[in-house]
Amino acid sequence: MVRLALTGGPWDCHTHIYGPWDAFPLPATAAYRPAAAPMTELLAMHERLGIGHGVLVQAACYQSDHSALLAALAATDGRYRGVALIDETMDDADLRSLHDGGVRGVRFNFMGHLPGERDLDRLRSVAERVRPLGWHALLHGQLAQVLPVLDAWRDLDMPLVIDHMARQDATREWDEPALKRLERHLAHPQRWLKLSGVDRAMQGAPAPWPAALPLARRLLAAARQRAIWGTDWPHPNIQGPVPDDGQLLDFLVEVCGDAATAQAVLVDNPKRLYF
Repeated sequence: MVRLALTGGPWDCHTHIYGPWDAFPLPATAAYRPAAAPMTELLAMHERLGIGHGVLVQAACYQSDHSALLAALAATDGRYRGVALIDETMDDADLRSLHDGGVRGVRFNFMGHLPGERDLDRLRSVAERVRPLGWHALLHGQLAQVLPVLDAWRDLDMPLVIDHMARQDATREWDEPALKRLERHLAHPQRWLKLSGVDRAMQGAPAPWPAALPLARRLLAAARQRAIWGTDWPHPNIQGPVPDDGQLLDFLVEVCGDAATAQAVLVDNPKRLYF
C-alpha cells in the first residue's frame, strides 16, 4: 500500500455501516440484508490505512432510520460526516437534527436494485429543502440515469456530486457522446465527482485495475478541484470478491499521478464539501 505525505488527514468519502444488530436492527422491509459491519470495524480499517476522516452514507436497507449513522457520527468528535436518505415524512426539525448530528448531504438513488423516489420534481423539492443547510445532493446512478438529472437541474445552485464515477462500465468501449455531456456538466463550479467504485466499474475484476485508469483520469481532469474519493466499505451488493481497501487507495493515488492532485482529492476538496 502506498504511504502518502499529505497535509491534513485523508478522507474516505463513501462508507456504510450496518449494526450492531442488537442496537440497530434492520426493518422488516429492508431492501437487502448485509452482514454486520459496525463503526468499530470501519474505524479499524481507517486506522490501518492512515485515514483520519470519513463520510457515512445512509444505507438503503435502513431506509430513513438514521439512528445507527447518528450514533456513529456522535462518537467521532466531528471527524466524520454523514449523507442522509430523506423522505416526505421528515420535517424541517428532522433535517436540522440531522445537520446538528453531522449530516451534510442527501443521496438520491436511481439504481434499480435500490429503493427510492425517482420523480425529478419531487427530488428537486427535497434538494431545495436541504440547500439552505449547505448540503449537497449525491446522485447515484448509471451515466444514462444521471445525465437527465443534471440536464433538468442545470440551474440548481447547490453542489451535485456524481457518485461512483456514474457507475460506468470500464470493461467496455465508452459512450463518447454521453461522456462528453458529463464533462460539460462537470465544468460547472457546483458539480462534483466521486472517484470511487473502480471494482464495480471493472465488473468485479481483482486489483490492480489498470484498464480503468484512462476513464478515471479523464473524469478527474474534468473536475480536479471538485473530485473526492471513497472506498465504499464494506462493499455491499458487489460482483466478485470484496476488494482490498488499501488497493483501492493505491488505485486512486495512481489516478492522481502527483502529490498535489492527491492532496486535493483526499484532503482539500472533501474539507470544502463537508465543512
